[in-house]
Amino acid sequence: MLRAMTPWEQIEAEAEGAYVGAGKFPMPAYSEFMPPPYVGIKPAAGRRADGAATASAGDAASIDVDEYELAHQLEPGLDHVGTHLVDELGKLVRGESHGLSRTLLAGNPAWPAELADAATAGRLAHDPLLVILALALSRSQDDKGNDRWTLFGASHDGAGAAWWSGATERGVADMLAAAGITGDWRVLDEPGVPELMRARIVKHVSGPRNAKGTDVAVLLTFTPFAKLPDDVRAAYLAGSLTLVPTPAALVFHHHPGYAELAKQLPRATQIPLLHLFPRVDSAYAIRIPQSGWLDEHDPATEPHHAHGHKVVSHIARSHRWQRVARDADVVTEPHGDGAYTDKVSTALFATTPEAIDLYDKPLARNSQIWTEAYQLVLNGLTADRAQLAQAAAVVDRGGRFGYRMYWPPMRAGLREVFWHLPVIASPKGRFAHGPLGFLSAERAGHAPLVMQPRLLARESHVAAARLFARDPGHARHTTCQNARKLLEAAELHGGPVPRSYARSLLHCAKGDTLEAWLDALPARAADHAAGTKLAAALRACLAPDVPAPAPRVLAAFGDRAVEEEIWSTIAHLAHGEFRQKSGADGIAVNRGKHGGPAAKRAHLHVYERRDLDALGDHLHARYAALIAKHGMTGRADCVDHVFAWETDFEFPWMEGWAKNTSAPSERNIVCRIPGRDRAQAIVMGDHYDTAYMEDVFYAETGGDALRAPAAGADDNHSATTALLQAADKLLPLAQAGLLARDVWLVHLTGEEFPGDCLGARALGRAIVERSLRFRDERGGDVDVSRVRVRGAFVLDMVGHNTERDRDVFQIAPGEGAGSARLARFAHDANRAWNDLATAANASAPRRGAGRAQRVADVGPHVAPPPPFEQLALHGEVRVEWEPRSALFNTDGQVFSDLGVPVVLFMENYDISRKGYHDTHDTMENLDLDYCTAVTAIAIETVARAAIEEG
Repeated sequence: MLRAMTPWEQIEAEAEGAYVGAGKFPMPAYSEFMPPPYVGIKPAAGRRADGAATASAGDAASIDVDEYELAHQLEPGLDHVGTHLVDELGKLVRGESHGLSRTLLAGNPAWPAELADAATAGRLAHDPLLVILALALSRSQDDKGNDRWTLFGASHDGAGAAWWSGATERGVADMLAAAGITGDWRVLDEPGVPELMRARIVKHVSGPRNAKGTDVAVLLTFTPFAKLPDDVRAAYLAGSLTLVPTPAALVFHHHPGYAELAKQLPRATQIPLLHLFPRVDSAYAIRIPQSGWLDEHDPATEPHHAHGHKVVSHIARSHRWQRVARDADVVTEPHGDGAYTDKVSTALFATTPEAIDLYDKPLARNSQIWTEAYQLVLNGLTADRAQLAQAAAVVDRGGRFGYRMYWPPMRAGLREVFWHLPVIASPKGRFAHGPLGFLSAERAGHAPLVMQPRLLARESHVAAARLFARDPGHARHTTCQNARKLLEAAELHGGPVPRSYARSLLHCAKGDTLEAWLDALPARAADHAAGTKLAAALRACLAPDVPAPAPRVLAAFGDRAVEEEIWSTIAHLAHGEFRQKSGADGIAVNRGKHGGPAAKRAHLHVYERRDLDALGDHLHARYAALIAKHGMTGRADCVDHVFAWETDFEFPWMEGWAKNTSAPSERNIVCRIPGRDRAQAIVMGDHYDTAYMEDVFYAETGGDALRAPAAGADDNHSATTALLQAADKLLPLAQAGLLARDVWLVHLTGEEFPGDCLGARALGRAIVERSLRFRDERGGDVDVSRVRVRGAFVLDMVGHNTERDRDVFQIAPGEGAGSARLARFAHDANRAWNDLATAANASAPRRGAGRAQRVADVGPHVAPPPPFEQLALHGEVRVEWEPRSALFNTDGQVFSDLGVPVVLFMENYDISRKGYHDTHDTMENLDLDYCTAVTAIAIETVARAAIEEG
């Protein structure tokens, strides 16, 4: 007899090959549709063993919830939710003004007239207000790449399932005691009551056998009040019986309108609870997406009509390009701060140049909309372009519409996963020791798989999560995060990590040593003894340093000619004939615009053409020359990855977009350097498009909505030049047979808005679908669908040494052990470079030359700065969840989400600085010593990853 598959085995079996084949794995722009976080199985991996997993790979039916999620998201978030529920339901029970809408209560069997009348008359004062409310929670991804526990609403599995899945008699007694409720308790006979409660079940309450005049003092029931037996209702209204939970808590599960909507929109019964909460993500720790009602009536032509809805007509839009920290507090009021606030209907559907600004895209795919009669208008998650257009037309015709913003829940394979968790609270506070509920892994047309939450309680991680408050003067739990990084590094690398690598993980003063930080840890802890124990555990994560591996290419970067070539290449790419380097150019809506003072100072001219195509041809020519130079003609090649720019909405005013409606017109440029195993590849990528300039667009800087692409010296021709240098340095290694696998130097297109990682998404999608094909120089087809991409290194802005914290760059790995391994390669390359720089600077001509000077001039022929000392750099390893990691803001996020091991090389990104996305992204802000050093370190890292066996 065959053994039944466990939930994870079934999830894995369903996912195996599910995305293989062209068109099987769509990847919309993150600005148009924020995808779910994948747990356990990443799309590019296919199996738990290969993927970066947040699930219990060794556990057949559970999903892990780690110590940091518990301490910093779930516990404070549930405390706030419980308090808010008790406050608002208490007002309802006392007959006071409350935050529940009239439409929620009208016709609701949990709040019938007899109960409402009693509340108004003040006859429910005896109710102790013990709330048990089953929530639907899941992780979702925000636009800054953070995975956040999110409140989707009330459990769509009903009011009692989450409670009864783990309730025990002892647990009930403890809960009642914590709420101050005394007396004999029983359970009403109703569906879902577990067998272990059979001895407590009653069908009625009657008889004068106790002091309160009934058999039962406390009755547990999740039946709505109108459907309770007559004697139960009478006893409660008379004050002789306590109902647990308070009947008011059930109103969110029994809204008749959303029950009707659920026939068309799965899980619509989650929604009523959301309307009780404003959009207050930061205060609640867990994410609570905005929801409410839109009044699309025209007050000038239509009379005002009464309603009981909660109208929330504006939304504070956020996006990944905003100059705000990744973990900054979000706007706490639905009307926002005025800077990024739109009418909801505009934010959802508008596609005009004025509406989408420099960065905004319509948000309808991450929304759900219904009419006042609870008929579905749009389920954005599954909508195609025609359905989006139809929904926009319905809203435009006017009326009242309900909506909620909806970021997809975490996904395990093909299944969406929800945690059905009961929140238990009373005026005495939240009861934190109740049942944990269950997780359901859901897939349309299939029975849900029931799984269990596993709350991790690893001793050292618990200490790291709970011993340290937010650091004085900082918004972050920096000490906690530092400890977590050291613990996780040892886990990801399978044992202790070198001390220098551990130091690169720490966020602390540059001059602080690892030992000094560890010595100070106990004093920072809330409990000195526990802090001392944690410090000992962290020291156990450390190994002695060993010499950095012998460098493969670094010595070449000691040559002044190489520095001059880097400079001249960037200058030509930024200031030569390639001016219009946005995917959407040329923009006819620019006619009549001048760009204001910033444009005048920069002598800016905007042309109605797109130079990306010519730039791509130029890169082809550069690679052909390099391939010939190193005798690799016929072995290495330069090819195109051709694809179409596809969007959920139409943007006919963008000529670049319109061009793709007739034929695929976008291309990633790929130089392939052969290794011994052509079935494996390491990707080194940049993006060769540039962003629109904010200072000639926004009125507050004097702009007039001119859409003009930046010169892009730093963002991102510094990286484009690094790839050209990589070809020059890696082709000889290929010629000598030293590369174990191919290296693909990939110039990605459309990273900057309005494409939004266009090329990375197309490449990543083809990798997942195993449908990747290139076009060679003769127009022939090159099938690389079976090549396994073993890792990706993305370079984005590597030329500016910020004044805020000099000589620092970031090594930002994606999720999982594979990315951590690549980060170790980068760290070793950084050490090797610093050793060489120190030696070079000890003698002429470097000794005493000082730093590279910045130039005041710009242009394709601007002279490089005079000779300088080589610059030793501090590469900070910023893991993917760390607030200071810029991975989310680059093509690197796409690879991480898909499960391709990835590391981002980037300067010490300062979101507030001028000099990128503006008229100052020119040679004047480039530091040649810094740019050369990061370039050398990145290429050395790629060489190591391509040479390393295994």
